[in-house]
Amino acid sequence: MSFAGGEGELVKATHRPSGSCLLHILTDDDNSKKLPAAVVELIDSSDTLLEKGEFDDPKRFYLRARAAELDLAHRQDRFVALENNRIDIAPHQVKAAHEILTSYDHRYLIGDEVGLGKTIEAAIVIEELAARGQADRVLIVAPAPLTTQWQEELREKFGTNYVVYDRDYVEAKRDAYPAENVWSHEDRIITSIDFAKQEDMRSALKNVQENWDIALFDESHHLTARREGKRGIDKTDRYRVGEAVSETSDGMLFLTGTPHNGKRDQFYFMISLLDPYRFRDERDVDREGLRDLMIRRLKDEMYEADGSPMFPEKNIQTLPVGFSGEERKLYDDITEYITEHYNLASREENDAAGFAMVLYQKRLVSSIYAIQQSLRNRMESIKAGGADPNDLSPVTKSLLNEYREDPEMLTEAQREHVEEELGGAAASSDPEKIEEELSIVRDLYNQAKAIQVDSKADRLREYVNGILEEDPDEKILIFTEYTDTLEYLKGRVFGDRDIAEVYGDLSQSQRQQQFKKFEGSANVMLATDAAREGLNLQFAHIMVNYDLPWNPTRIDQRIGRLHRYGQENTVEIRNLFFKDTRESIILEQLLEKIDEIEDTLGMSSDVLGLVLEDIDLEEQIMSALATGQSPNAVIDDLEAIVEDQEEAVRRVDEELLIRDKFDLSKEDREILDIVEESATDTVSDEDIEYLVKTVCQEFGGGFENIRPGPAEDGDNVFDLVVPTQVTNGDVASRYDGATFDRENALVDETLEFITLGHPVVRAMMAYCLDTDAVGGQTAVLTGGKELRTPGLLCHYRIGYLSGTGETVTEELVQVYVTTDGTTRTENIHITGGLPPSAIGGRSSIGTVTAQAEQLVSKADDIAWELIDDLAQEARADRERESRIRREHAKNYFEYRMEDLEERIGQFEKRDHAGEDMSAVLAKHRSELAELREEKNAEMARLDGEEQVVPDEPDLVNMAVVVNAFKN
Repeated sequence: MSFAGGEGELVKATHRPSGSCLLHILTDDDNSKKLPAAVVELIDSSDTLLEKGEFDDPKRFYLRARAAELDLAHRQDRFVALENNRIDIAPHQVKAAHEILTSYDHRYLIGDEVGLGKTIEAAIVIEELAARGQADRVLIVAPAPLTTQWQEELREKFGTNYVVYDRDYVEAKRDAYPAENVWSHEDRIITSIDFAKQEDMRSALKNVQENWDIALFDESHHLTARREGKRGIDKTDRYRVGEAVSETSDGMLFLTGTPHNGKRDQFYFMISLLDPYRFRDERDVDREGLRDLMIRRLKDEMYEADGSPMFPEKNIQTLPVGFSGEERKLYDDITEYITEHYNLASREENDAAGFAMVLYQKRLVSSIYAIQQSLRNRMESIKAGGADPNDLSPVTKSLLNEYREDPEMLTEAQREHVEEELGGAAASSDPEKIEEELSIVRDLYNQAKAIQVDSKADRLREYVNGILEEDPDEKILIFTEYTDTLEYLKGRVFGDRDIAEVYGDLSQSQRQQQFKKFEGSANVMLATDAAREGLNLQFAHIMVNYDLPWNPTRIDQRIGRLHRYGQENTVEIRNLFFKDTRESIILEQLLEKIDEIEDTLGMSSDVLGLVLEDIDLEEQIMSALATGQSPNAVIDDLEAIVEDQEEAVRRVDEELLIRDKFDLSKEDREILDIVEESATDTVSDEDIEYLVKTVCQEFGGGFENIRPGPAEDGDNVFDLVVPTQVTNGDVASRYDGATFDRENALVDETLEFITLGHPVVRAMMAYCLDTDAVGGQTAVLTGGKELRTPGLLCHYRIGYLSGTGETVTEELVQVYVTTDGTTRTENIHITGGLPPSAIGGRSSIGTVTAQAEQLVSKADDIAWELIDDLAQEARADRERESRIRREHAKNYFEYRMEDLEERIGQFEKRDHAGEDMSAVLAKHRSELAELREEKNAEMARLDGEEQVVPDEPDLVNMAVVVNAFKN
């Protein structure tokens, strides 16, 4: 038979009390669609056991009911995952997650500014969908430097485990399972965009058999496609990854702090991955159309409940440093050497050596020690004959374009590997010039080695000492671009201090240890740009840029470590600059100009990416050095470009990008109500504790070494011994240092946080719902004084499905039916229960069992009524969402088909005039036919998703309820 969304075989029809009929259809496709649980019948159903008078212990009855309740997907306007994590979630993050979770298909662009917590918002969505049983398969795609960070964050903060896919892991899987798609082996995967874009990986992603429930792309602005000519599209390999995943994912999240680079076509193509039918082309994109597709908040428009700004001010100042005579001579001599060999490399079209000279110039103004190390390494390389720039290692060759064009996509280890190899690249193949360079480099190295005073390091020490003399408890974050500069500062400036440090070689756990150290005993943290993402240090408010990267976007990312939600003080930023050097003058004035634009436009992270989009700052600075161009002339040229871009940014912001103001003093206060209701309306610590304790009491295991928890007023900490029946590959036999209490888990991250999503809880729930193992289908309970007895209490799982057969939401409900046919669903007061040994001779039990079939039928009717009520609540919202998407799709297809029909008409005229257009006409007519088929398929899909179909009630268990004091 045919139905909305497809065809299939009618296998069952259930007649409803309302007169309607629920049909169960078995479809031909064997993809991952979920069939209603009610299709599967119990071999020995509860009502049969009731008629036989076979009853379980009440404890087993409640254990089964509690497990079923915890296993349920919760209502869409409530959160179940908010309490099951180790983070303090902000109201604006909850609001973003709530908007996405209550959307039609969970496909959104989160474009919040740096520091607002896009990662947390996305993680809440994923964990909430998982808690509802709607995110079994999850894919996270991120830049390579962020993959392990995502893995550790999700493990530590949410207790979920993801596998990082890289070449080594994938090859091992392929060796073990050569005939299978590697992306099907794991259900929770993190991978880098540049690994996924490789042809074999992208092809496998495109052909994955089982769809992703939700996929996430971090830094999604790297999914780039451009308009090429009137109708052509130039797609990068990264964009093709987005296409492959978009086609095989139900939900999809894009995260980026720079959602728009001023180029309408690129923004349109990125958005089209989320919703291909939303806009007809880039000219059609507008704010209104983005309303239910994009979330974007800026710090300047975030307010607390009292109306005060949510984010404090930033105060950026320069700490100027004057050269000593020796330092000035070294700077001038090295710059002369660098520019001469930079020009030589340019003349010989030697990009590798050119890159090396840029690197040396940046290291020169980082620290004397950094340039000293570089000169020593270059000296050794030249002595060995100099590295042939055409004979770089395969690894460096593969990374070279990325290093030049988009170094943010490389890990710090990858960047250092490239820089080390480039540093030895010979500028010329002429032996005489190589020998001449060796002499120069040796002299420069000795000159650098002889300098005893480092004015920049002394200025840093003076500034830090001044701060700490005034307030010994103050915290200062110091950034440098290079690990050897960090090591130098550690010994030279802070040798007498216990400091924290973060750099690229540290694992995520080591980074967290250093984070804790900085939060505790250490006043100073030294960090390379490995820390510009992923560390939330809002307990500090002073930052020093010891050297400035020639990419100001990185500076904003550094600032974002402190200037983020929870920061209570003005963020003080100090930039150390050498006075009177071309690069420092250019950088300082450029940053001042950008700061002006930020103040004017009221945005930060967007501005840096937008106004510098078409500026190669490294090239500008090196060109000024190499040609002797005045820094003021460079600044004039840059300011002209920046001012033009400022107007483009303003236009984009006003015409295209939405600004979601967040104001807790006004309408956004409703999100606080949702949070509060969720805390009381969903799973509590006590619910989980009851399940775990009862399973341990019933089946072995238990709690050992119980002691007070670390949090003030926190519950106990204990060692959990797990019953052998539920241990498996994911569940250990014991968990030492465990807690149910979130406050304990926040105070001490080493504790095992036992939450709803913890493997041991999931295993216990599954075990309790295993009828053969636990039973609990029937029991005898005792009713309170206000409850009419005898009667039958039934627990039902009720819910409704989308037209595609997927469960949208469920609840566990109680239905109580007395022997005279009276029913109730609320205020069912149960006082206790009777063990099987104590029920003999009670005539009231027999009265109920004799009417079992009629009472269950009556309870079923009430359950159907509850399902109808539940389904009605969602039907209006679903129809509204579907209507909007239908309109988008209709406009899209009509626009495309009209365009094709117009072109076909033009070609037909030319054909009639004698020009042979048969091949072109055939191609365009085929495209038109395909477009019509695509439209029909999309409309049929929307028809199916629009449907809200009540599912058959699933009877979990039932109990005879009697008066405890009567026979």
